[in-house]
Amino acid sequence: MSRVLRDARGVLTTIVLTTTSPRADRVAIATLNADEENATVIAVQLAQREPGVSIDFLSPDPDLARRAVAEAARCLDAPVPSRISYAQDRYTNLLRAFTVSARTFTTHVVLPGVDRSGRRVHTHLTHGSGPKPDTTFRGPTTVLASITDAWVPAQLREYRLPPTTRVVREMPRLEVMRRAAGDRTVLARMGLDSDHPVVVWAPTYRAIERAGGEIRVSGTRFTAGHPAAAEHPHSHPAGAERVAGSTPLRTIDDLRATAETNGWTCIAKPHPRDADDLRGLGLPVFTNDDLRRCGVTAYELFGAADLLITDYSSVFTERAELGLPFALWCPDLDEFASSYRGLREPLFTAMYGPARSHTTRSILNEVLSVSARSSLNSEDFSRRSPPSGFPATSEHATRYTRSTTHWPGRVTLDKQAAQ
Repeated sequence: MSRVLRDARGVLTTIVLTTTSPRADRVAIATLNADEENATVIAVQLAQREPGVSIDFLSPDPDLARRAVAEAARCLDAPVPSRISYAQDRYTNLLRAFTVSARTFTTHVVLPGVDRSGRRVHTHLTHGSGPKPDTTFRGPTTVLASITDAWVPAQLREYRLPPTTRVVREMPRLEVMRRAAGDRTVLARMGLDSDHPVVVWAPTYRAIERAGGEIRVSGTRFTAGHPAAAEHPHSHPAGAERVAGSTPLRTIDDLRATAETNGWTCIAKPHPRDADDLRGLGLPVFTNDDLRRCGVTAYELFGAADLLITDYSSVFTERAELGLPFALWCPDLDEFASSYRGLREPLFTAMYGPARSHTTRSILNEVLSVSARSSLNSEDFSRRSPPSGFPATSEHATRYTRSTTHWPGRVTLDKQAAQ
């Protein structure tokens, strides 16, 4: 979308939203990833709490979104929403849905413009509260959801929101992760040996395909995508730079070998937008499509894993929020930080501990001992439910204060009447 077209749409959006009145029983949910679990989970939760509400779910793939919402309902032991319609995320569909809805939920900024009417609550759920900036344009957001307090100021700047924007400490997909914690049946459905610990390596993407076929790279790619990488997992494909005293392929081989030596199963879960195929790295790979065929969602896997190893993905902040063990492995930290994506400040290395290692062996040995001391009673853990902190209507003038709830590892925001 050109800047001129986006600006023109922003003006139109602002006029329409500011001068119209929504319906209290309508909700719009919009996402750029049809199976984004923040979007699918909030759809199920809203339908369960408010049976009379009608939901418009907008995404690039309505058929996939329909299946993903059904998966979310299964994860939450809830009925599949019946009063929900699925549509393509075209501008006209988005504007129509936002106009009639008293509440909107987005995981990406999909609609330019602002809403000055004060008649709607526009909650930006985001697609994660991780260490990477989310540079984007201004949308009609009135509430920001974030679980990383230290990065809220950066998020407000990135989304071009005023510092007075209401912030709620919520992330809907955490409920799927929480319920799956300690659930060995998730791993069994994937064909994994549930009697052995499972390590999930879930890196963020290094290469992404843009419109027109352009490939943009941040950091050091784990594979150059050459056929030799698939045929010879231990080779060093062209373009793989030497990082932290080792090459990416050797380091991943070390990860796999160390896990096997300790009796762990190690698998790779690539980012859904990764332009590279990680199957050439010698690890079993489970994409979102692979998981769907197994009857498992990504956040079920992230919750059920005994250990999650990642880098700049927001998933580690979500494991931390639930008190589940994770390790940070960032062999290309300097390269990634200096790329077009960059990192938020304060740096996550200062908040969550050192992130650089010459090999993964030290990380695994360290976290193995940590996780061995942190056994999880999955039945007790899944029995506890967090309260929702999302405001119901724009009529509720609220402020949010931090308080600790009764369930483990969780901090939320309690809503109080404004003075």
